[in-house]
Amino acid sequence: MSNVATIEPRPQLAVGGKLSPIIPQTMDEAYRLAKAVCMAGMAPRGMDTPEKAMIAIMRGMEVGLTPFQALDKIAVVNGRPTIWGDGAMALVRASGLCEWIKEKIEGTGDARVGVCEAKRRGDPEAIRRTFSVTDAKKAGLWGKQGPWTQYEERMLQMRARAFTLRDGFADVLGGLYLKEEFDGIEGKAVSIPTPPTPPAPSPVRAQLEASVALIEKPGFFEAYRKSLQACESVEEMNAVFDNVVDKGGLSEEETEECQRILSEIAAPLWKDADD
Repeated sequence: MSNVATIEPRPQLAVGGKLSPIIPQTMDEAYRLAKAVCMAGMAPRGMDTPEKAMIAIMRGMEVGLTPFQALDKIAVVNGRPTIWGDGAMALVRASGLCEWIKEKIEGTGDARVGVCEAKRRGDPEAIRRTFSVTDAKKAGLWGKQGPWTQYEERMLQMRARAFTLRDGFADVLGGLYLKEEFDGIEGKAVSIPTPPTPPAPSPVRAQLEASVALIEKPGFFEAYRKSLQACESVEEMNAVFDNVVDKGGLSEEETEECQRILSEIAAPLWKDADD
């Protein structure tokens, strides 16, 4: 009888595999991911709600950023989504449309000029944009507390970069401005004409707006039932149901229960239509 132990062969560890990010495929998946980030306390400043984080994720995905890249590189300034300068540079370089980019600071003192040149593949000439100390003074930026005092040449460079990349690669950036373009001008008073008084919302719209907030409130199904009962047609009920489901945050079982309640309340209207 042998005392030698038999060792079963074990599978080898896989190495060298390419990691892939988790990409949401629906608004509900994007909302769940954004909610997890916010609950974990990892959302950037200004994106402290799932709704804000979800919009940043979706806006970033439109230009090719992964969800966490979008949260890191998308910044909201004065209600407008923008992209940080290094994020814009990364998108342009990764697009395959850029042959080369050159950046430099010319001159000294108040004669300094930020210069950015880029060559788009297939274009006969390079794009060259500049932003000088004189330009910064005209815009009321030079000497202003913050990055324009701490990183003068960097801000000149980023302004020149913004003009070059937006003019030459607008399709790659999807119309996004660079965040650094707004540094130093946040909070500046802007004259906005008073809009005309909007018309009173229709009963259908009121029901839809009420249905949007149902998911976040206690007594959801009771409120959802009352919202359906206030509708006058099956079309209105379907609109309320679609609005609630599109909002996200419902489990599969909760969605099925919403469908069951809709069928129950709409049944008399279906019967009248058949008669």
